[in-house]
Amino acid sequence: MPKISIPYESPEEKNTIEIDIPEENLIGVFAPKEPEPINLVHEVEKAIERPIEGRRFSELIGKDKKVVFIVENQFRAAPANEILPILVEKAEKAGSDISVLIANGKVPAPNEKEIKKKVGAEIVEKGIPIYCNEATNPERYKYIGTTSFGTPVWILKEVAEADHIVTISTTQATLWGYGGSGMIIPGVSSNETIEINHIMSLAPDCKPGNNDCKMQQDKYEALKLAGVDMGINVIVSNRGDPIYVNAGDPVESHKKAIEFYERIYKFDISNIEKSDIVITGTSAPTDHLFFHTGWAVVNCSPLTKEGGTIIHASPCPGYGDWPGFALMDLMSEFMPPSEENHERVLRAFFNRERELWAGCIWYPLYRVMLTKHVKVVTLKENLKAARAVGLEAYESIQEAVEDAFRLYGKKAKIAVVPYGRYTVFSE
Repeated sequence: MPKISIPYESPEEKNTIEIDIPEENLIGVFAPKEPEPINLVHEVEKAIERPIEGRRFSELIGKDKKVVFIVENQFRAAPANEILPILVEKAEKAGSDISVLIANGKVPAPNEKEIKKKVGAEIVEKGIPIYCNEATNPERYKYIGTTSFGTPVWILKEVAEADHIVTISTTQATLWGYGGSGMIIPGVSSNETIEINHIMSLAPDCKPGNNDCKMQQDKYEALKLAGVDMGINVIVSNRGDPIYVNAGDPVESHKKAIEFYERIYKFDISNIEKSDIVITGTSAPTDHLFFHTGWAVVNCSPLTKEGGTIIHASPCPGYGDWPGFALMDLMSEFMPPSEENHERVLRAFFNRERELWAGCIWYPLYRVMLTKHVKVVTLKENLKAARAVGLEAYESIQEAVEDAFRLYGKKAKIAVVPYGRYTVFSE
């Protein structure tokens, strides 16, 4: 009987849990073959002077030019603290006027310790201005136009008034296509812009791995409207190591990074039998909260039969004052999932009773639960909160699997997706 290891990690602790699965039940283990880490400094130096379309970095810096660097929030994996010092040193030598923007969208701004960790202590100690997004303060934003999808775009004045804009972001499968494209929307945009763009997260085409979805294309247009000169796109492995970086036109370079990502993390399942039970885990870069790690459930849905079960193992130790299942209570009012409650969910969004900056995360999970069962394996201290949300929660993965077997019988077909949040399936 094969013994399968499932990652059960947080950034602070890298654990695995093991489960015995009868060989006759196992359809397959869908695990990526990740390449070795790159020499990040060397590859960044090379990428910024050999861009994928657009101008070289050396052409964007110069005496008295206002250069803004936009980095991700504290929950994203790209090591800006290693990349930013390279860029800042070059820009300083060229005499540029430098500032750093943290693209936290509507996520609470990082504290001083988190800022230092994200951008690097030397950047903070230099006294370079560092700003965070403040979506609910309209005075900080400037209107720059409306996308062809109808999204009016207000962005931070510090970005709108820059001569040149460079972003550093993580390319990874998300619930809306691929991450890394959101450095303007939602990263440095106003509340109005974020909420209008995020309505598109309700569309059926908005799903993991679909880079053509309307929400993604709207973000691309915002990058162009804002005049972003260069996007630096990083792929970070499940080990936490950078395995790829490129730079260039923010849209075209992002698309190239996706091509690389899909060669590793995308699986064609068009000729594979769908499973009664899919088991998935959590790797360290996927962070501390089920609000983030739970994306794995949605990623694994295409591999799961209608009426099937997805078992997601995620410790969710919490983040600061936030417990592991923080924000998930936003959907508890609409549980259990049903067609009637689904209509109530949609009305809640359009009546502004629920905001879409958070809804775009829990709603895809809810939509999966309309047709499939979800079981969560987590730390003991999370069980009460998870069950209060309406989730089936367990401390033991063996118990969760045994309960699933009782639903489908001894011949139940099982698939294992160790790194669910990173994995994309094409049907």
